[in-house]
Amino acid sequence: VVRRRLDMGIPLGMPDGVHINGHGGQSRTSFKVDPGRTYRLRISNVGLSTSLNFRIQGHKLKLVEAEGSHTIQNLYDSLDLHVGQSCTVLITTNQRPNEYYIVASTRFSRRVVAAVGLLRYGNSWQSASG
Repeated sequence: VVRRRLDMGIPLGMPDGVHINGHGGQSRTSFKVDPGRTYRLRISNVGLSTSLNFRIQGHKLKLVEAEGSHTIQNLYDSLDLHVGQSCTVLITTNQRPNEYYIVASTRFSRRVVAAVGLLRYGNSWQSASG
């Protein structure tokens, strides 16, 4: 079906949803972390037509690998991943004990589709806000 549409010049439509760890829409995934640790996350855009932006509230993303190649390890507030791209980032859990939003959303499109997850510090006492 996809090939036939593309052969006819019909563009691919917007995605129905974006997922974080297999969860999207009203379903949220959460990751429990310990303070003062560094965690490795693998982020992939497995979509067909839309770029994605990935960010974690209050945390910097240290890009350490993109497409199987090492990178200059810069810190970013968010990263854009285009169709078929993957990268690895390190995050350090150096914030106040809390829950923080993890957001993946469409980029460079008129309609925004997003998935939201939670980064939950093991000793957190406050829910995510913002």
